[in-house]
Amino acid sequence: SSGINAEYGDEEKYRKKSRFIGEINQEGTIRPEYKTNLLKLANLTLIKFTKDSMVTPRESEWFGFYKPGQDKELMTLQENPALWDEDRLGLRQLSEEGRLEFLAVEGDHLQVPEKVWLDEIIPRLKD
Repeated sequence: SSGINAEYGDEEKYRKKSRFIGEINQEGTIRPEYKTNLLKLANLTLIKFTKDSMVTPRESEWFGFYKPGQDKELMTLQENPALWDEDRLGLRQLSEEGRLEFLAVEGDHLQVPEKVWLDEIIPRLKD
C-alpha cells in the first residue's frame, strides 16, 4: 500500500513530478529515521486552509488524499494504510499520545488571520 500527499490531483502526474513528496511520505524505500525524527516533536499541528486555491486536494494538508486510481473520492489520514495502519511517519503514534492536532483555518493558502495566530497557533508553541 502507499500514501500520496501532494498538490497533484492526477496520480500519474504526481508520480512523475514529485519524487520528494513520495520519499518523505515513505512510499518507496522506508527510512525509519523519518519517523524517528518526527516523533521527536513535542507536538505537531497540521493546518488546512478551507479555501486553499494552491493545494489540491486541500485534505492533503492533513495527510489526506484521493483514493487510489481516481481524483474525486477522498480518504483521510486515518483511512490511509501506509501512513496510519503501518504508521510509517509516526503520525498515528503522535495522535495516540495526544501530540497531533488538526486545525482548520478559514481562508486561502497560508493566509492566517492575526486572531488565529494569537488564539490558536502561538499557544501551541509554548510547550
